[in-house]
Amino acid sequence: MYIDAHAHLDDAAFDPDRSAVLARARAAGVTGHVCAGVEPAFWGRQRALARETPGLVWTAGLHPCVVATVSADAAAAAFEALPDAFTGPFAAVAVGETGLDTRFCPRESLDGQLAAFRTSLAMARALDRPVVLHLNGPGTHARALALLRADGLPRAGGMVHACSASAEVVADYVALGLFISFAGTVCRPEARRVHEAARRVPGARLLAETDAPDLGPPGAPRRNEPAALWQVGCALAALRDEPVEHLLERSAAACRSLFGPFDARAAEATAPAGPLSHPSTSPARAVGSSSGEMPCP
Repeated sequence: MYIDAHAHLDDAAFDPDRSAVLARARAAGVTGHVCAGVEPAFWGRQRALARETPGLVWTAGLHPCVVATVSADAAAAAFEALPDAFTGPFAAVAVGETGLDTRFCPRESLDGQLAAFRTSLAMARALDRPVVLHLNGPGTHARALALLRADGLPRAGGMVHACSASAEVVADYVALGLFISFAGTVCRPEARRVHEAARRVPGARLLAETDAPDLGPPGAPRRNEPAALWQVGCALAALRDEPVEHLLERSAAACRSLFGPFDARAAEATAPAGPLSHPSTSPARAVGSSSGEMPCP
């Protein structure tokens, strides 16, 4: 019924109880998931998760915080491998995460981030896949808008995930044809800039996400879960004065228009392929949960 537009269900934080996490999500009405990629070491794990989890699709990309920690040769190797993520059964549906981060990454890594961002956009255009944008920290939105206007988005479009931009910048992203996604930050009473942006996004361009296991709503456990999508939806619905069910249903429809069918992929699912193996935690995965659909606070 509802779709979490961005999360990291492949993260090792979910290894002890991933099935229970997915069951709590279903109990809260969340039956679709976009599992966002951050680096090549995790792409195989994401594909395996898509194979065994009905309603889950995944994206493949090189997160800016990963770009900031690897050599230029390693980044080039990742981009050389990227097209393979879009071939075969249970292939990736979008390029990303990609973008810019000046909040958690050293400023001296910005040139490398910009180069990787430009390469990611070029590959998304060549593959005709949408992009998933991570834009965080001072100066990132101005630089991103300049690059997007100069180089162009893929025809398939894209989304700004966990948006923290002003309403004016969001209007610029929307004018480019991007979807705007909000996470648990929108639930915070002090996040006035995010609130105003969320009010101003056209309904057809609005997405809801959890970014689990990160960015939980206030008061949630440290490990966020997709079930918290209901709380994000409640916050957005209150800001926009509309029913939460309608908002989350419309967000799910927007996810399908951006990424393609979720249910059709679920029908292809085979028996579980066994436990997922996982590499060490990615530099991009820094590190709360709710169960059951319930009235909004």
